[in-house]
Parts: sequence; structure tokens; C-alpha cells
Amino acid sequence: MTTVTLGFEPDTIISKLEIAQRQLDEAVTLFLKGDYVCSLTLAGAAEGIFAGLLNQKGNPSVVEESFEAIQRIRGKIGLPVMGDKKNTEIFNQWNDARNKLKHHGKKESETVKLNLFDEAYWMLRRCIASTDMLGISIRNRDNFENWIVVNINM
Repeated sequence: MTTVTLGFEPDTIISKLEIAQRQLDEAVTLFLKGDYVCSLTLAGAAEGIFAGLLNQKGNPSVVEESFEAIQRIRGKIGLPVMGDKKNTEIFNQWNDARNKLKHHGKKESETVKLNLFDEAYWMLRRCIASTDMLGISIRNRDNFENWIVVNINM
């Protein structure tokens, strides 16, 4: 099958890891500028790639590892931490904001209500945890961590 192109530039070969790193770098930059919508959606895209790369290596993704931790806590204390939710329900809950910003269904409201800052922050945290698990770094991680210390006092 021949692909027709505009001819403006040749095709690019790029690794999925590089794509996710670039998306995460830009997501951090956008977060620091206060553009939480774009930061969240780009970080969400990167998080999906990082999760796939971790799974491909035989490792759980950050959200899978977090759910396993929830299960261990449930077993130790005998209480339904995060309710009786199954892993897919928790994954859907954690990705709800990202999905609301990326998709629109026929019966959905034309507006969304969510805390954009918090959602972008937690998505970035999951991405950064993924980079730690993969043993890679991102260019502006220190800028993100310093901004949090200065502005949030965490």
C-alpha cells in the first residue's frame, strides 16, 4: 500500500519512549505556565505509553502497582480501602478527568467540572513515577519539584 504524503517533510522514525518523554516534558512546561488542561491531556498520553512500556517489560504500570498496594492494605486491615472497587473501576476513576477532556459522548454534558490543577498534578506524578520505574529522566523534573515546594509547600 502506497501512502500519499504532502511531501513537506519525510517520515520520522521515533521511539515510543522518546514520544512519551517529549510529551511529559511539554506537560510539565504547560503545568508550570498554568495550562492545566493541556498539561493533563499530554501527561495522560505519556502515562499511557509509559504503562505500555512497563507492561512490555513484564512490570506493572504505576496504576497497576498502586492497585496492588491497595489490595495488600485491604488484606492486612480487613477494611474495604477505596470501597469494594475493582481495579478497572479504580483505573477509570483515576483517568476520569483525562477522559472527560479527551472525549465527548452523545449523552454527556457539554461542560465538565473538575479541579484541573489537582488532576494535572496527579497525572504528572504518575508519569514521573513511571519514569523512575523505567530508569529514565525528564529534562524539567527539577523545575516541577521546585515549583511545588515554592508554591504548594509540600
